[in-house]
Order: sequence, then C-alpha cells, then structure tokens
Amino acid sequence: MKKLKPTETLTEQAYRVIKQAIINNEFEPDEVLAEEHLAEDLGISRTPIKAALKQLEFDGLVDLKTGRKARVSKISLNDLNDIQVLRESLETLATRLAAKKVEEQQLVKLEGICAQQRQAIVEDDYSKFIELDNDFHFEIADISGNEQLKKYIVNLSHQVQRFLILSDTLQGSAAGAVDEHLQIIEALRNKNPIKAEEQMLLHVQNVTKRILAQ
Repeated sequence: MKKLKPTETLTEQAYRVIKQAIINNEFEPDEVLAEEHLAEDLGISRTPIKAALKQLEFDGLVDLKTGRKARVSKISLNDLNDIQVLRESLETLATRLAAKKVEEQQLVKLEGICAQQRQAIVEDDYSKFIELDNDFHFEIADISGNEQLKKYIVNLSHQVQRFLILSDTLQGSAAGAVDEHLQIIEALRNKNPIKAEEQMLLHVQNVTKRILAQ
C-alpha cells in the first residue's frame, strides 16, 4: 500500500486505502488487520487506523470484537444472497428514478462503460470488468439524484465485488451481463421507468443465478 499524503484527514485516507484493499481481496476474509502493521505500511500512527477500522466495521467489511484484533469480515453464499435481495429493491428504485431525469450525455457515458467492459473481456481482465460494472451501477444511482440511495448501493456492490473476485464467477458470463446493461440503457433512453426497472431487476436476478450456478 502507498504512503498517505495530507490532502484528506489521515483517518479518511486510511479508511479509503484499507477499504479498497479489502474489496480487491488484498486482505482476505478472516485475515487479521493488525493496527501496528497497517500504521507502519501507511506511514501514520495507530490512532487514525483505529478510527478507520471502526468505519469499516460499520460498512460490514471488518469485524471488531472486544479483546480481539480486527479481522476482515467473511462473506458467505447466504450473505451474498441476502445482499442481492436488497439490491433487487434498491437498484430498481434507482433505475426508475434515473429514467425520469437521464440526459443524453449520461447515456453516452453508460454506453462508454459497456464498451470498456467488452474490451476488458477481450483482455481477460476481470478485475477491471468488475470495477467497470460498479461504475455502471454507481452512475445510474448518481443519475437518480438520491444520495442516500447511492450510498447503500455502493456499499452493497462492494460486498458483491469481493465475492465475485474470490469465486471467479464471471468467466463465461461477463458478455451476458454487458448485454443486460445495454437493455437497461435502451429503456433509460426511451424514458420508460417501468421498463428500465424491469430490466434492472432481471439483470440483478441473473447475477444471482450466475453466482449460484458457479
């Protein structure tokens, strides 16, 4: 991990860097997050590390128990299924709201993300594909205009990202996910909230099916 720079508070920077490392499975589930080692790696004291770990506990990425060192939280297939059920409601709501206010430049941006996903498949770069997949969903949440809704979607998507990286689920199914994204874009372009919501629901449900099949 890179040393931190004082552009944000040290706690904010530590939170961001450790969170990204967990999401990318640089720290694996149930791995101990020793404050002293994190502080040394990041070139800061243990105080902001402690505060960052508390924030990560709130996000569900870290387990903190009295008398024990912090550990990366585990994520089971049951956890993933519960998360997907929540996403079915939250992502469809975001898409319905977005369909009412989306503008052409935002649609072009979404199409650009899909094009980059196609290229990531060609390059066999599925870590990049997953990052772009999140970008797609976060952009729709952003278009919805509901910041609180976006925060929930971002948090849940990061949990799914951990599972997808660990399980290698995307091999053979990534192209289908991009096709589903394009169907969502078409419904958004037609300003059809009901159709857009239906397409997003189908997409999230298909992601669940692909994970369970794997």
